Amino acid sequence: MTAERLDQTRGGKAVEAKGRVDVSVVLAVTVTILCWSSNFPTIRFVQQVYDPNTMSVLRGLVGAGTLALYAVAIRMPLPAARDWPAFALFGLTGIALSTLFLNHGLRTVSAGAGSFLIGTVPIFSALLARMFLAERLSGRGWLGIGVSFAGVGLIALGEGEGLSLDAGALLIVASALNQAFFYVFQKFYLRRYSPLQVTCYAIWSGAVALLVFLPGLPGVLARAPMAHTLAVVYLGLFPHVLAFATWAYALSRAGAAKVTSSMYALPALAIIIAWFWLGEIPSPLSLLGGVVALAGVATLHLAAR
Repeated sequence: MTAERLDQTRGGKAVEAKGRVDVSVVLAVTVTILCWSSNFPTIRFVQQVYDPNTMSVLRGLVGAGTLALYAVAIRMPLPAARDWPAFALFGLTGIALSTLFLNHGLRTVSAGAGSFLIGTVPIFSALLARMFLAERLSGRGWLGIGVSFAGVGLIALGEGEGLSLDAGALLIVASALNQAFFYVFQKFYLRRYSPLQVTCYAIWSGAVALLVFLPGLPGVLARAPMAHTLAVVYLGLFPHVLAFATWAYALSRAGAAKVTSSMYALPALAIIIAWFWLGEIPSPLSLLGGVVALAGVATLHLAAR
């Protein structure tokens, strides 16, 4: 990912203009990181009552419904008919499958380890961009990818029993791969649609794909404690909708390299929240693997810059 120079012109939108910090960008990034950090322990909490499939469909409906109300308010147009298949694919991969794989994976993987594994999205994005967008990778970039995958292997071992790989960890890696697919291939459509439109179309398509699990939702809702149901609503409103909006706002006003570097705080916050809320912390081997994985992602970013 290339570093973008801060706009120093009069009226420019930047984090640092004439030596001053744009407080709105700092607040937007803070909200985003807090929401995404809370995503993993909240899912672990909800799974005490909800199964991964019903949690996914309820979360998807909350997020899609909220964005639909906003789209109606601003009169957002629907995409061109020729682009519907692409947005359906984005919804299936980047939203539906990504959410399902993450929810199923976190049944056996701790919240902190899960946040490390999702942090491999830039690695998969770089590989997909290399294969399909002809973006070049330097030797340092390939080193970062290798180091990151070594870290993923350590996490999978650390979350498993003995020396066996944990299947949940592999599912979360699959979730990261699906997210990367969406992030990379949406570039072709950002020429004709705004980031908000692409996000809305994908989330709506993902919610439709998740409707296959709708028949099981009423029974779970009937017996679920209110705290767990409200937690799913929180997942749909905050990590699913608000965080994407504040993230897009921050990227629109500051350099991408500065903003994305804040994501290195995400695993640490997820571990702290899970520790105080759920009393769980990744195993030492998982923590070591997480540090190695983050080092690989950092190496890739430095190579790109």
